[in-house]
Amino acid sequence: MNKKPRSDSKLDALPDRYLGELRDGLLSGWRLEDAKTWLSEQCAVSTSLASLSAFFKRHCVPILRERRQLAALRAEAIAEDIGMTDWDMASIEKLRQMVFEFMSNPDADIEATERMFKLLLKRKDQELTERGMKLKEEAAAEAKAKLQAITSAAKSKGGLTPETLAEIEAAAGLL
Repeated sequence: MNKKPRSDSKLDALPDRYLGELRDGLLSGWRLEDAKTWLSEQCAVSTSLASLSAFFKRHCVPILRERRQLAALRAEAIAEDIGMTDWDMASIEKLRQMVFEFMSNPDADIEATERMFKLLLKRKDQELTERGMKLKEEAAAEAKAKLQAITSAAKSKGGLTPETLAEIEAAAGLL
């Protein structure tokens, strides 16, 4: 249950610039002991670790939740963008997790991260397209070889019979 801060809370009574700096420091990874030392040196305020922890819950946790929500939404958007590709679900889930981790970083450049993953997706699509073209080329070469074998067999038998023509048409359907 969220408790209201005490009316005499030293931390909530800090000037806005110190309040913001304390919040930003905690969000960037300050340990509570480091924050306590900073408050003592910079603001001449003594506080307990419990008070700092309560301050973190009131001021930092909502920001962290919002960042995580944004990261999850961005990861979902990128996953939807790649939904048209031929990726397996494990690859999509791994990419979604990577995006989430990047976006959870408070210092992450959101646009740069998004551009990086879109480039990664484009490259993966190119690889899939190249692989598909190679398979089609192999199938065409195989069909051409079958067609040549059938026509040469027909010539050696003295002409084109209705059965040979049917084989040629079937082989041509593969092209």
